[in-house]
Amino acid sequence: MPFSFQNLTSGVTLACIAAVVLCNLLILLMIRAGVLDHPVARSSHTRPTPKGGGIGIVGAFILCLSPALYEAHASMRIVPAITGLLVGMILLGTVSWLDDVRPFPARYKLAAQFVAAIAAAIGTGATLPELIPFVLAAVFITNALNFIDGINGLASGVMAISALVLASTGLMPVAFVLLAVCLLSFLPYNFPKARIFMGDVGSQPIGLAIAWGGMTGFGTGSDVLVIALLSGVLWDVTFTLVRRARAGDRLAQAHRGHLYQLAVRSGLPVPLVTCLYWGFALWGAAAFATGQIITMVLMIVLPQLAWTGYVCTRARTRVQDRW
Repeated sequence: MPFSFQNLTSGVTLACIAAVVLCNLLILLMIRAGVLDHPVARSSHTRPTPKGGGIGIVGAFILCLSPALYEAHASMRIVPAITGLLVGMILLGTVSWLDDVRPFPARYKLAAQFVAAIAAAIGTGATLPELIPFVLAAVFITNALNFIDGINGLASGVMAISALVLASTGLMPVAFVLLAVCLLSFLPYNFPKARIFMGDVGSQPIGLAIAWGGMTGFGTGSDVLVIALLSGVLWDVTFTLVRRARAGDRLAQAHRGHLYQLAVRSGLPVPLVTCLYWGFALWGAAAFATGQIITMVLMIVLPQLAWTGYVCTRARTRVQDRW
C-alpha cells in the first residue's frame, strides 16, 4: 500500500518533531564549535565556514529512528536490515568526522565504505551473488553523493527528495520520512547561503542510507528507482571520472571539474545549479513512474546529454584555467 503522510501515527509525528529539534540543536552546536572548512584553490566558498552539519542530520536520524519505528509498530522482520544500516552509518560517520577534522589517506576511507556497505547489505539478507553488486553500488553511490556535495544545498536537497520519494513507495517509509525530515531541517542552514557545511560526516552515511533503500527492496524495482532519483548525480560523477581518466589525471586527486562546478565557474548562479539538480531528481522519479524502461532511459539520458553539452560549451569559452 503506498505510503502517505496521513498514515503517520501521532507517535511517529512526535519522533519526527524530536528529530527536528535535535537536528537543529546539534547543528547550532557544531556552528559554535567552529571546526572550519578553510577555502583552497578547489573550493567553491571564499571564506572559512563551519563544517560538521552532518552530525546534526545523522545524529538526529540515528537517535530518533528506533522510537519512530516502535511507535509505528514496525515488524520485527526489519530489525536486521535497520541494524545493518545503523552499524554502517555509525562507522562511516565516525571515520568521516575524524577525516573532516584531520584528513588521512583515502584508502582508509574507502576501506570504511566497503565495511559499512557490507554491514548494510548483510542486514538486508542479501545472498552472496547479490552481495557483491550491492556493495559495489553502495560504495559508488556513497562516493558520488560525497563528490557532489560541493555547492550549497545540492547534495542535501537531492538526498531529501530521494528519501521522500522512497518513503512514498512504501519502502521503509518511517525510516525515509525521518531521514527526509532531518535533511530538510539542515537545508536552511546551507541554502541559499551556507552557515555550515554538511561535510563527509553527513554526505557519506546518508549516501549509504539512500543506497540501502535500493538494497532493501531488491526485486521490487527500488534499486532502479534509486538510480533514477540520483541520475543527475551519477551522470555527473561518471562523466567527470571518464573525462579525467582520458586526460590522464589522477582520479583520487581533488579537483573542480565536475559538471556542476564547471557550471558555477562559467558564471551560472549557485542556487540555479542546485535547483537544476533537484529537478533532475524529481525528473528521475517521473521517468521511473512511466514503468517503461526505454522511456525512462530516454527521459533521463537526453536531458543529461543536453546539460553536459551546454556546460562544456560554456566552460570552453568562460573558464580560463584547466578543467
